[in-house]
Amino acid sequence: MVMDINLEGMDGNSGTQKNRMPRDLRYREQHFPGADQLVFKTSEKGFVPVPIALRKTLRFLSSPEVRLLLYLYLRCSRYGICYPPTDEIVHELGLTSKKNLLPHLSSLVEKRFISIRTSASKTFYLVHDPRVAVKHMLASGLLRDEDLFEINDLYADLNQTLIDQDSDADQSNEAIQ
Repeated sequence: MVMDINLEGMDGNSGTQKNRMPRDLRYREQHFPGADQLVFKTSEKGFVPVPIALRKTLRFLSSPEVRLLLYLYLRCSRYGICYPPTDEIVHELGLTSKKNLLPHLSSLVEKRFISIRTSASKTFYLVHDPRVAVKHMLASGLLRDEDLFEINDLYADLNQTLIDQDSDADQSNEAIQ
C-alpha cells in the first residue's frame, strides 16, 4: 500500500512524497492478509526481550539446552534474574523428573549462558548476555574464527560493540563462579 501525500502549500512547492509502511508490514499484508489477528502484538504486555545475538550461539547448544535457556529468558525480570522452583521448571518443560533437568542446567552453567545460586532453599538463575558465553567459547577454543566473524557481523549490523578476539575472554569469571 503506497500513500501519496500532497505537500502543496507546505513550503511553497508542490510535490508528492511516498509515505510507505515498513517493509515487513508490507510483506505481511501481501503474503498473509488479515495476519494482524494472528500475530502477537508487542505493543501489549506479556512479552520479554530475547537477544538477537542468541541465534548465533544456538549451534553450540543441544535442543534441551535451547528449550531450557529460552524458558529461563521467558521467566526473567528486566534484571536478568528469575527463581522458578525446580519442580515447576520440570513440569512446564514436560520433563519426567528433576534428573532430566539437572544435566542441562549444569551444561548451561559450564557454557556460561547462566549462573546459579541457592540461598534459603531458593534457587536463583542469572541469565547472561550471549556475549559472556561467546567470550568463554572463544577462550576455550570452541569458537572458530568464522563463527566469531558471523557473530561480529551481526553485532555490527545492530551497531553494537564487536567482540575482540584478543580480549580477556573470561574477565567476568569471578561474577560467574
